[in-house]
This record gives sequence, C-alpha cells and structure tokens, in this order.
Amino acid sequence: MTDCSIILVGGPASGKTNYIARLWLAFQAKKGRLKAEHFPDNIEYVNEAVAHLLARKFAPRTEHNMEEGARRDFTVPVRGGDGAGPVRSLTVPDITGELWKRSLETYELPQEWIDALEASSSAIIFIRANSKLNHQPMDWVTAREMLKGHNDEDDDDTEDDSDDYGQNEDEDGEPIARADPQPPADPPFLVEAPAPATEDMGTAEPILADAEVQDASTKAAGLPAQVGFCELVRYLTLLLADRPDGSKPRVAIVVTAWDTIHPATRAAGPMRYLKDQFPMFAGRIRTPGRLDFGVFGMSIVGGDLRNPAFRESLKRRDLSNLGYTAVMRDGAVVEDPDVTLPLAWALGD
Repeated sequence: MTDCSIILVGGPASGKTNYIARLWLAFQAKKGRLKAEHFPDNIEYVNEAVAHLLARKFAPRTEHNMEEGARRDFTVPVRGGDGAGPVRSLTVPDITGELWKRSLETYELPQEWIDALEASSSAIIFIRANSKLNHQPMDWVTAREMLKGHNDEDDDDTEDDSDDYGQNEDEDGEPIARADPQPPADPPFLVEAPAPATEDMGTAEPILADAEVQDASTKAAGLPAQVGFCELVRYLTLLLADRPDGSKPRVAIVVTAWDTIHPATRAAGPMRYLKDQFPMFAGRIRTPGRLDFGVFGMSIVGGDLRNPAFRESLKRRDLSNLGYTAVMRDGAVVEDPDVTLPLAWALGD
C-alpha cells in the first residue's frame, strides 16, 4: 500500500471541517472518483462534523484556544479511478484555521507543521466566499479625497458604532461568543515581518503580536486576505515535497460557499471569481512556478443552511446526493455532484 499525505489549508470559517464532513458522506455512500476502502476508528471529530451536517447545520468553528498539540489527524485507505486504482493510505494532518491564522500573523510555523508539510506532496487551500473574515485592503484611489480632508478634530468616539465591525461568525451565521478583552500585563511587542513573498506586495510593516491569537473583531484592521493567501502559497512552495514520480506538488484551490455567489459570477467560473475578488492572489497562482494549481468551487449541500426554507427542504433527503464541485470543462462551468474531485485531483487522479 502506498502512503500519501495531503495538507488541508485554510483560515477560520473557511469551510475545511464541513468539507471533511461532506467528503465522509461521499465515502460512506461510495460516490465519487475517490473511494474509501474502510474507515478508521479514531475519527471522533469527523463524526461530530458529520452529525452537524446531518442535523442540517454547518459545523461551528474550532475553539480559539486549541493548541498545536491537540491535532486530530486521521488516516484512511482510498482508491482512485472510481475505485479501480491501487489502495493508498491517505493521511490528513489536522491544522486548524485558528492556527493557520496565527502563523500568518506571526510569520512562524511550528516544527511539527513543517514536518507535516515536508511529508506531503499535495494540498488544498480553502477560501470561503463572502466571508466577513476576508479582510480587503483599503481602496486608496477612491478614498483619496476623503482622506485629504481628514484631521484630528474629525475623530468622534465611534466605539459604540464599531462593536460589530469584523465580528466573527461561525458557518451557521451565528456570532462567536467571546470574553471581554482584558488589558495586557505588558505592552505588546513588535515582531518585524520578513521580506514580502512577492514583489508586488509592497513594503512589509511591523505587526503587533500577543501571546494569544487576537480575535478579528478586536482589530482595527487585519492582514488583507489575498496577502494571507499568497503567504500560504509561499509556505507550500518552500516545504511541499515533489510527487513520487518527480512531478510538481499539486495544490487545489477550493472556493467554498460557492452557492452564495451571484449566478452570473458563478457562470464565469472559480478562476474568474478569484481574479475579480483577489487579483493579486489570482496572479500568483497563474505564474509558472514550483506548484501546479487547480481551482474549484464547492457547495457542500447545494444551498445555504442559514436559510430556514432551504433547511426544511432537506428533511428526509440523502445529503450524499446534494452539493457539487464547480469545475471548468470545455470552456463552461459544470456543477459535478462528485465532491471528491478536488482531493482526487490534488492526489493525481
């Protein structure tokens, strides 16, 4: 049996856990290009995610205080080629979105993550469409006239007005409960950011770091999403291993919550969506380099579970028949019911 490992990469609420739950339903129903031979016993957190999905709810975000040592990796034997391929032992190291977020804020990776990346030749990056956590850079062109006339006397106390700015949400659309922020015992210290990953990122500024990962709602501004995505690609470029046949490592980009995007935008395909929303990141993955990229859209159940009418319509329906992967074929977008496609492509099937 051949061993293979794939890294699932994504920030908080990017859809990674819910994809694993939907993938498990496909494995159980033996639907898709990639099929599981049997299931391991130690997958409690996967079963919990599946239970949420069967209850017609998205899984909540991982706890903020989860440490690196609390990883919940799993290994499952799979066959590609619609079940006709050789058996491979697929390992998925679990690195939570909160910990990926911390790595982007501190520009540091724990050694065990580095080891996991170096043991893998495939990865999936999850990007959730329309997420409040996808910070966008300020538009300096359209804001120029407003900023020219700004002075200290214009500053009002906007504390009450900004309570909901950037408020975290789980994938069921509910705010994440959080304790009132406590003043730090010592002033935050400065961590100098390394040289930017690409030339068009501009000059990196010093960032503030605390011992705890800061909640997005407590920051006046966050790292622009596409800069973070480029940093994730940089990690993968430096650390992923070549494939067993010597070819480039494969990285699938999966845009989750695809069904929430306007139909006209969906019709243009996932790559066009990235070009419109995250042009710098889209340019990065289209630039020839050490990695091969594939871009997909993903709808877990074919609709928005935050919509009561849609949830009601799912009663007594087999969720393994719902959802789809959006892929470009012959110049047109196809909604393929096989949700294993990104994983199968990343593994070389």
